[in-house]
Amino acid sequence: MNRPVIIIGAGGHAAVVADALMASGIEVVGFTDADPRRHGGRHVGLPVLGADEHVLSGYRQDDIMLANGIGATEFRQKVQTGYQQTGWRFMTVQHPSAIVSRRAQIGSGVQMLAGSIVQIGASIGEGSIVNTGAVIEHDCEVGSFVHAAPRALLCGEVKVGSGSHIGAGAVVKQGLRLGPHTLVGAGAVVVKDFGGHGVLVGTPARLVESAA
Repeated sequence: MNRPVIIIGAGGHAAVVADALMASGIEVVGFTDADPRRHGGRHVGLPVLGADEHVLSGYRQDDIMLANGIGATEFRQKVQTGYQQTGWRFMTVQHPSAIVSRRAQIGSGVQMLAGSIVQIGASIGEGSIVNTGAVIEHDCEVGSFVHAAPRALLCGEVKVGSGSHIGAGAVVKQGLRLGPHTLVGAGAVVVKDFGGHGVLVGTPARLVESAA
């Protein structure tokens, strides 16, 4: 039996996560949020309970699960790993309309949202997001805390390093390797390997910014 869930954060991504959980028959207790002006209010019909630590202090870790409502990759990872180090566990989220192969490997806390597809032989690292309509094709290897934005497409046997963001509608050609902290802009088409720590945009994608 699934335990009730509290969602960390009360923004747009958190609302989508809440919808996926409720569509799966999982009880969502409410949201936490850092903004005190939102405390005591409601978000998509659910209560905003208060600040993270204050809310969680009222629960036992064995009685509740967390879900990550933060979409931004770096902050998402910081928050989730921090709570995991103190014993909290994050629920893996799969919308009922997501198609996920039984022969895919899905890490803890991964979120596969409405209409997303994860094919046979793919592996998704912990804390990653496969957002609305995104496709992770066969035998792809996606690192931890990667965000495949809506309608992103990773063709077969693509490898994506941890902390990367594949923008909405972007396409990564089959067999390519993208290093950690790669940002692929919306609509870009990646046709060459990239070592990571930079921004790729355009068709075909080109490097426009790299880490110092």
